Amino acid sequence: MVKRLIVVLGLGFGVVLGLPAQGLAQTVRAYLSQTEVLLNRQFVLNVEISGTQQLDEDPPVLPDLSAFAVYLGSGTSTSMQIVNGRTSLSLTFQHRFQATAEGTFEIGPVTVRAGGRDLRTEPLTIRITDGPAPTSRSGPPGADGTVAPEDLFITATASKPRVYVNEPVIVEYRIFTRVDVDGYNIMQQPGTTGFWVEELEDPQARVEQVVRDGRQYTSAVVRRVALFPTGAGTKTLAPLTLETQVRVQRRSRSLFGDPFGGLFGSRVSVVVGSNPVEIEVLPLPEAGRPDAFTGLVGRLEVSASIDRIDAETNDALTYRLEVSGTGNIRTLPEPELGFPSDVEVYPPDVSERVDPTEDGVRGSKIFEYVIVPRAPGQVTIPAVKLAYFDVDAGTYAEAASDPITLTVAGDPMAGPAGRFRTGVDLQRQDIRFIRIAIPGFRPVGGSLVRSAGFWAIVLVPMCAVAGAVAARRHQDRLTGDVAYARRRRAARLAKQRLARAESLRSPDRHRAFHAEVGRALQGFLGDKLNLAEAGLIRDEIRARLTSRGVAPGVIDAYLGCLEDCDRQRFAPTEPDTLAMQDMLTRAARAMTDLDQAL
Repeated sequence: MVKRLIVVLGLGFGVVLGLPAQGLAQTVRAYLSQTEVLLNRQFVLNVEISGTQQLDEDPPVLPDLSAFAVYLGSGTSTSMQIVNGRTSLSLTFQHRFQATAEGTFEIGPVTVRAGGRDLRTEPLTIRITDGPAPTSRSGPPGADGTVAPEDLFITATASKPRVYVNEPVIVEYRIFTRVDVDGYNIMQQPGTTGFWVEELEDPQARVEQVVRDGRQYTSAVVRRVALFPTGAGTKTLAPLTLETQVRVQRRSRSLFGDPFGGLFGSRVSVVVGSNPVEIEVLPLPEAGRPDAFTGLVGRLEVSASIDRIDAETNDALTYRLEVSGTGNIRTLPEPELGFPSDVEVYPPDVSERVDPTEDGVRGSKIFEYVIVPRAPGQVTIPAVKLAYFDVDAGTYAEAASDPITLTVAGDPMAGPAGRFRTGVDLQRQDIRFIRIAIPGFRPVGGSLVRSAGFWAIVLVPMCAVAGAVAARRHQDRLTGDVAYARRRRAARLAKQRLARAESLRSPDRHRAFHAEVGRALQGFLGDKLNLAEAGLIRDEIRARLTSRGVAPGVIDAYLGCLEDCDRQRFAPTEPDTLAMQDMLTRAARAMTDLDQAL
């Protein structure tokens, strides 16, 4: 009797969970986590679809919020309730934004395709204020299981609000926290279009206690970059977004609550974003700009040397020119040299060294030329001049090396000299040599058993039989071993899915494109691990792959592709074709690396 009751209950739940979405009335509504939010703080736009737990079509189409908010990321949740025998299903999309402009704004309707119909939500209104931060709640931060905005946030500061073109500006991203942060990862880095970017030293170990607005915080620099603007105008850096893992204490009033919740706490994921940074870039002055100007803004020093000053004609000498200083050293072009006409010059070997410092970037660039004097006498290599813009003085300046005089002895070269060589000439490329290898000999009238043809005739049938047996065993294993069959077909199915994604690679179909790439990644991983694709959870994936000895870098790259696909499916903006091609390349590389690791 008990077994029959269990079977009936199991069938009942199976029927409930197997109800088609079309059999339930479907409605959609949108609501905000808060209708009033502080400037540079986060809010969540929720889109709830009742009557279903999944969408066969694209995710909700969001209105454009770029005038007052920056998109940070998204997530989904599902729920099912059974009340008085009636089942209600719902699917909720949570879209996280950061407020960037002050005022009252209207959020337009959200469009959702569900059950073969286009559903639209009512418009919403949000107010963004630049008021003071809310007062602290009673108890320590995170004591009630939540994290207030004033307890965890990121700031972005620029070393200068106004710079010249190609003048470095240091942008520092710093986290402030009053709660226990176990770790973090960068979800979204600000775009750097119009800047040359130089990453500065890794600051993760620099943790300090600071006081801000009368509160004590634990603070650390999470990223420092030197930006070199490539054009004039006002440029805005979008916020940097972090996903942090915060340990909080949850208080339970129930007598049957977790007895260890208040002792050990629990971990929650909190996404925070920095404030946008606006930088005004001024054009370099035209007045007084010298002809030898390199485009560098900073300071330069030029030095020249040669391996010896006494030489014979046709000797190869090494002329070394070193340019050092501050600024964007990497972009320095090859200088124009005024070598005499009786000196032959080869193209230089270029090496560079860049050392990020607290104040910016300092480095050097070295040009090494091979020169060959072709006539005797005194040869003078003139000074090399490079001009730069000195920000402190507000004027153009010039750095020059010292001239070098050579004493060349010997006889003059017969023939023309003074040409600038394009490289080392490859000699003897027009010669086709007669065959000089020793030919092979074979005996006449040898034994048949010692011939290769005899053994080929004997062994080929045996190899064919062995191959047929191996193929039969392989087919039997594919039929009886599901895990083996899934592993064997994983690569083929992944290639087919990526090929379908390639056919969808266009900006107007980017949601279907990223959905297909995500299915390829999920399917490949499920086939390799013999798991159901629908039950793959990020933490479980990481644990299973780690237990099988997969390197953390390979795991992070694979999960990063999955997270980027999920984010782009719900992003309100349309990526370009190059970004979608980069996603295909990354996904294929991640699958190849994981396959080799497993």
